[in-house]
Amino acid sequence: MCALAACLLLGLGLAPLPVRAEPRDQDQPTEGLRPDGIHVLDGSYVLNVGELQVNITNHGLIGSQYSAEVPYNHAPSAQWPSGSGNEYLWGAGLWVGARIGGEVSVTTGQYQRELRPGNDLMDTIYEARDKQVVRPSPDPYVTGRRFPLDGDGDDDQDGRTDEDPLNGRDDDGDGLVDEDWGQLGDQMFTCTMRDDTPLAQEVYPDHRPLGIRVIQRAAAWADNELDDIVALDFEVTNVGIHTLEDVYLGMFVDCDIRSREEGYDAPDDLAGFFRGAVRGDDGLFYRANIGYMMDGARENPLPGCLGFMLIDHTIDFLGRDAPFHYDVGSFQIFSTNAAYNQEGEPANDLDRYHAMSLNGRYDPNTRPEDAADMKYLMSSGPFGHFSPGTTVNYRVAMVAGNGVQGMLETAAVAAQLGAGSYPYYGSSGNGPYDTQICLGDIRPLDAHGPDPLLGRRAMMMNESCAGSDPIMFVTVLTESDFTATDDGRMCTWVNMDNCEECFRVLGHDCTPSEYRNNSMQRGYSGYYNRPWVWARLQPPPRPRLRVTAGDHQVELFWDDVSEHAVDPNTGVLDFESYRLWRVSDWVPPARSDEGGDPPAVSWGMFQEYDLINQMVNPLDPFFPDVPTMPLGSNTGLEPARYTPACLGDARFEGLAAAMQALVDSDTLGVWLERPPVRRASGVVAPGMEALAPWETYPDVLDTFFAVARRTSGVPKRGVQYYHHLDTEVHNGFRYYYSISAMDHTLVLVDDEYVPTGPGLENDPGNDFLLVVPRPEAQTAEHLRRNGRNIYVYPNPATRESLAQNQPYPPDLDDPTGVRVVWNNLPLAHNTIRIFTAAGDLVDTVHHDGYEQGGSASWNLVSRNGQEVTSGIYLYVVESDQAAFEDFQGRFVVVR
Repeated sequence: MCALAACLLLGLGLAPLPVRAEPRDQDQPTEGLRPDGIHVLDGSYVLNVGELQVNITNHGLIGSQYSAEVPYNHAPSAQWPSGSGNEYLWGAGLWVGARIGGEVSVTTGQYQRELRPGNDLMDTIYEARDKQVVRPSPDPYVTGRRFPLDGDGDDDQDGRTDEDPLNGRDDDGDGLVDEDWGQLGDQMFTCTMRDDTPLAQEVYPDHRPLGIRVIQRAAAWADNELDDIVALDFEVTNVGIHTLEDVYLGMFVDCDIRSREEGYDAPDDLAGFFRGAVRGDDGLFYRANIGYMMDGARENPLPGCLGFMLIDHTIDFLGRDAPFHYDVGSFQIFSTNAAYNQEGEPANDLDRYHAMSLNGRYDPNTRPEDAADMKYLMSSGPFGHFSPGTTVNYRVAMVAGNGVQGMLETAAVAAQLGAGSYPYYGSSGNGPYDTQICLGDIRPLDAHGPDPLLGRRAMMMNESCAGSDPIMFVTVLTESDFTATDDGRMCTWVNMDNCEECFRVLGHDCTPSEYRNNSMQRGYSGYYNRPWVWARLQPPPRPRLRVTAGDHQVELFWDDVSEHAVDPNTGVLDFESYRLWRVSDWVPPARSDEGGDPPAVSWGMFQEYDLINQMVNPLDPFFPDVPTMPLGSNTGLEPARYTPACLGDARFEGLAAAMQALVDSDTLGVWLERPPVRRASGVVAPGMEALAPWETYPDVLDTFFAVARRTSGVPKRGVQYYHHLDTEVHNGFRYYYSISAMDHTLVLVDDEYVPTGPGLENDPGNDFLLVVPRPEAQTAEHLRRNGRNIYVYPNPATRESLAQNQPYPPDLDDPTGVRVVWNNLPLAHNTIRIFTAAGDLVDTVHHDGYEQGGSASWNLVSRNGQEVTSGIYLYVVESDQAAFEDFQGRFVVVR
């Protein structure tokens, strides 16, 4: 990833997106951490790259409880599609139930938030994008690569992958923090919670902690095929001193489906459960266990359906009272304001555990005439013997679609994504053997008798689908099959999901004879299985975009990363064009985030920069004399080429030579981005002395590094930049900008790939920037040359004119959502006082011309919190700079 720095245009203040190959040091500063420490309950962590947008906390809650008086209710709870204001979830949470010494206990993420972060400052939520940490403290290093889509995924080259969970700690003891963790999706939130924190025990004194740690990963994708899916990946570890018996895992879900515009009347939802097979576009069947809800309103119900789909969980392959398949053992619907024995929700741990353990109970789908306030619980288990140090994985996908059928279509994609099947080539990897097992996993090594793993069949560790029926030529595990790993254990690889492989071929659980005929087809066809991998055709990565607003204009700057991404399926560069998109007439829905996402239909492409190339006739590309035709608009990229202004600035004379020397010294290509000038201790790093004179210009240094090329040793590409000026904008209006990259469709003809037409492109709605054009603040020189010309618009402020001035969404702090705007304010700290015609002070507006440009707004609400009435209003603008005298004016409000 290259830096798109502030010196693209000096004075813009555009921050770069730095990336480095090396992991961060143990003593890296932690500036930027949340001021309230570890707890994330302000709605600031929202999965927002896709169409299904979900608020995430580190208190067990999934969602934002949008109708409750809580500080995070403004965040999208499970809003679908993005920007619609339609919420399909009130709150959901993980439940973990178990027996401890014969007594039962259930740890809940909802409604009781018994999962909490620890007491350390690092126990917060971490956000990753593009395999790089962006919150709570931006990390300049790329450490989230994940096999197979990013090479071997071994970021620190220690022979292991993903061994250092993203949690701000040195988990593997190598002196580095979060250097090898592996990102899921295009955006991922990860946090660590426990159920035995002092705070949880203080809030819920009657709860008996299980002594578990939950690493929660929540991820979303920007790809059009995947943007209706959110992954919830839970890693539950027994960190206590007691053995947990008969463990159950489940999701408790309360939807309360409605639009934010409707207010908060009693919900009327319909709950249901689907249990069967869904067929993917790869022709295979996938097991689907989905609890779902949809709107049961009699008039104008919302069209969507939201489901929680079990992807997989750890299975006890020895079959000791454990589920044989990735299955939901029970699904139960609860009513509000009813006792548990009268179909109400369980209110204590005894009832909760009883509900989780009712295997074989699947409540019927709710009939339309019975729509009401409902919740549901789906659970899996028991998982048997859960000794200290043991970990169970539980993976769930949130899936959305139009109606039950649309939701099931999304579920088919989620099932393929969750299974993570992707082809392998050559002899690398472990082929069909997808799971590593070690001697001692089932019981301590010092127990009497041989290890239970010995004598089992490596290709069919789950024998539930074939029983003890003998199969020839199947490897039986012996001690010689186990080899030592780096941590001293004796381990081997086996095919753990053989029953699922058989299910995917047939669409149902197979008999022993069917297994013999079909299961090997999947296992030996050359596929690995790794959860949350989408090995499909994808568009080029979108470029890094920066926008800056001016007076009746917006400037867009981007880099050339999209042009240099090799297609993973063909191994060739297939970039075709950059497409610039804009939304200019959309207002976020009421009672939601001010910066909500525009719906997909609002985006319009206003400019394309396209390679000058040709394509063969896509109807028949195999004829040698097929005529060619232009591929796209063929504008070329040159009209948008841009040279950063800082490269020719006299203040940086000599920097190019110093930076080139630094780049040339990195013969191994370790630095993907500029290394820091100083170490964490404050001393200048060795070899960085020549850069020290310019260290107060970090963005400039990043740009000089980005454009530098190295031809000897390991090549380093010099980054190129692009620029577009958009003048079709109005001051004071919101504009959303996005840029997509498109490739072209390729067909192999005579051992050469030829383009046959346009290909895939990024969805503009999944990554965008919001700006508001405004005039520049008046300088003293401008005042001397043109005089004072401060004015208010709209004037008169009528209902019609205010509505045309792009109103803001009303919320609890601003009941009107409308604005009047002052323009051409001074470059100073200004105070605007508003008076009635009788001279009574109505309100005061403070404006910083250095940060806010030349405009300020007022929402027509008095300092007493009341909407102002019709009338003539006077105002005075006072500045803290002597060059600007007080300015007086008036405007009219007509209600």
